[in-house]
Amino acid sequence: MTGATGWLGRAAAERAAGRGDEVLAFASARKPLRLDDGTTLTAAPLAELAQTPHDVLLHFAYATREHAVGAEYVETNAAITATVVEAIARQRPAAVVYASSGAVYRGEGDADGLAFDVRADPYGALKRLDELTLRAAAQDVGAAAIVARVFNLAGPWLLKRGFAIANLIEQVQAGGAVTIRAGHPVVRSYVDVEDLAALLLALAGARQDARFDTAGEVAVEMGELAARVAQALGREDELTIERDWDPAAPADRYVGDGAEWLRLTAEHGIAPRDLGAQIARTAASLRAGEPA
Repeated sequence: MTGATGWLGRAAAERAAGRGDEVLAFASARKPLRLDDGTTLTAAPLAELAQTPHDVLLHFAYATREHAVGAEYVETNAAITATVVEAIARQRPAAVVYASSGAVYRGEGDADGLAFDVRADPYGALKRLDELTLRAAAQDVGAAAIVARVFNLAGPWLLKRGFAIANLIEQVQAGGAVTIRAGHPVVRSYVDVEDLAALLLALAGARQDARFDTAGEVAVEMGELAARVAQALGREDELTIERDWDPAAPADRYVGDGAEWLRLTAEHGIAPRDLGAQIARTAASLRAGEPA
């Protein structure tokens, strides 16, 4: 598992270790990863991946969007991809899982309407190129290729408190007015990070090719999300929203097509948590001071 110390990596490590799998964790450098049951994994440097025997590869390592500027960013992610492709060729795993992004749909697009302009959108374009590269590498060794186009996540083991849902939760918990800075509609849809990890592990275990968007049961505008947060935390009567916005302005909509997500979760007996449960779990994680 690459990127094991990240948010999705931690969730997948918790799920996999909890069901008795041997988890071989990799990160940018050697570091400990303490799980909720008290087990401590040692994440090895990514450079050791190709020399490490493994049956299933879950690839979550990536330089994140806030670093998506300049040639160095492209080179960093190209090096990560090359390392993973070498590992697939050497170790010939039975399944390759890749955490892509909803950002692949942005930009000028190729014939499928997907991002391919590295200069205009390096993050989305490189994610799309990785989808193609890793799928081809998996096919070369007869492995199942599983691609999750991740949009918006909620739930435990949150790493960055600046995410919209976490920010709203902390504002509601602090009391006083909730400030939403966006001057236009912002629409999002969330899935629980543990539900996503569960599906990825199930697909890998079934050696089942798949590609899907993540999508929650409802798409919500930020004002509505603030109200949902207040309701889930029992503070709906205290909610005041401060916002200077134009509801008629073009919306920033970042919502996946949930059809395949729902089909696959049903097929594998996974009941995705609704938004209220996601908010409650994220709030509990924040109160506990996650990550550990």
